[in-house]
Amino acid sequence: MVINNKIIIIPTCDSVLKKAQELSTHLRLPLITQNQLINNFAFLLAVTPDHLELRENNVKNSKPIFVDFLAASLNWRIKHGGGKKQLIAKAIGIKGSKKPYVIDATAGFGIDAFVLASLGCEVVMLERSPIIAALLEDGLKRLKKDPKNQTLKISLQTEQSATYINKLIKENREKPDVIYLDPMYPKRSKNILNKKTMRVLHEIVGNDDDASELLNLALNCAKNRVVVKRPNYADNLGLLKPDLQFSSKGSCRYDIYFPKTK
Repeated sequence: MVINNKIIIIPTCDSVLKKAQELSTHLRLPLITQNQLINNFAFLLAVTPDHLELRENNVKNSKPIFVDFLAASLNWRIKHGGGKKQLIAKAIGIKGSKKPYVIDATAGFGIDAFVLASLGCEVVMLERSPIIAALLEDGLKRLKKDPKNQTLKISLQTEQSATYINKLIKENREKPDVIYLDPMYPKRSKNILNKKTMRVLHEIVGNDDDASELLNLALNCAKNRVVVKRPNYADNLGLLKPDLQFSSKGSCRYDIYFPKTK
């Protein structure tokens, strides 16, 4: 995981200074307002009047990253992306009036979780990185200010997925119908993660070295299935053969595992 002294919080104007100070205290990250000191850090968590954004520092032409569930491209996918006929919907088990309760145990920037919530599922996102979680929380607040999205059942827990799932099991709390896993994609031999958002996510969060263990834990918790999103080139997670598989013509597939005991 990225070391804290590589990332700082900056307010972009005086009107957001108080918010930046509160975030600095919450995340235990330094707040810096002197421009001459900023170049010493790899990432800037910038508080703007509109949103919270992550900036890759000292990288030419690098665009900021922020969670925008209201983005035009995402809105287009929700309206025209195939609805319940999408592979992710089939993999999760959305059919007719059946809309599973889903735990997204590797939330990342929340795109898949938002798609599932838009299809009617109740979704709990789990994110272990407080920095990524802060970006997600900011995106959720803006999402729920939109009257069209106030009924969406999507929430966030900032916690290690294994810890959260273990609590569900040990405390006999309500179990999810589905646990969804999208662990960090294995690197190809020729290159590292090439999408900027995935590369930055990898630098902030680190490797998902516990993904195989998380799959086994999820199988002891989910009522109906565990769904693992994988690149088409990747081996099965933990070399465990899926019970069912949906492959796209593009770059990914969905491996479905059914719990052996109820």
